[in-house]
Amino acid sequence: MSRTVDSAHRDRLVDAVARDLLAHGLPGASLDRLAAAAATSARMLVHHFGSRQTLIDAALDRARGWEMDHARAALPPTQDFIEVLAAAWAWFGGDEASQYFRLFGQVAAVARLDGQVSVSRSQLTTEWLTIFADGFAAVGCRAEVAQRLATGLLAQIRGLLLDMDSTGDHRRIERAYQDYIALLATSSHLPRTAGTQPPGRRKPAVER
Repeated sequence: MSRTVDSAHRDRLVDAVARDLLAHGLPGASLDRLAAAAATSARMLVHHFGSRQTLIDAALDRARGWEMDHARAALPPTQDFIEVLAAAWAWFGGDEASQYFRLFGQVAAVARLDGQVSVSRSQLTTEWLTIFADGFAAVGCRAEVAQRLATGLLAQIRGLLLDMDSTGDHRRIERAYQDYIALLATSSHLPRTAGTQPPGRRKPAVER
């Protein structure tokens, strides 16, 4: 019973630290800051996890799991995947997704410098490629084509989110995203039934 209670307590600590990292990022993530976020002490965090790095790795894995769950819910692989993509900006352009983008951008930078994080740079890419490629496969694309389209889509989204994080110009960037999705819908790489009716331009969901 004590091990079960201890495991549940560790899970709550990991959740609290993951939420802190999403809100405040990796820079300055000292044990004291993380302990305050988890309503405990730095000594107890070390007791439960052994080291700050082990704790941060567990929290990053937790946050990454949350992000992928949200992404799969927003991007189900269906025959209407192009329409799904057009509607997905409501999530991509929102505050929640922005927190994930900033945090895992920091993770990628740390991994590039010294690799001292549990989430690898390749994982940050391959997980998204799988979600996008599954969607294009559901439309009827061959695996090779689905992977190519997924690669281009991921590059577009990352670039737009970087622009939005830098400028805060949500309206311009949402329009650029919808223009790209409309262009994608006309691609000769898509089966005719998927690409002959481009999604209409959507009014920006939020005026900021």
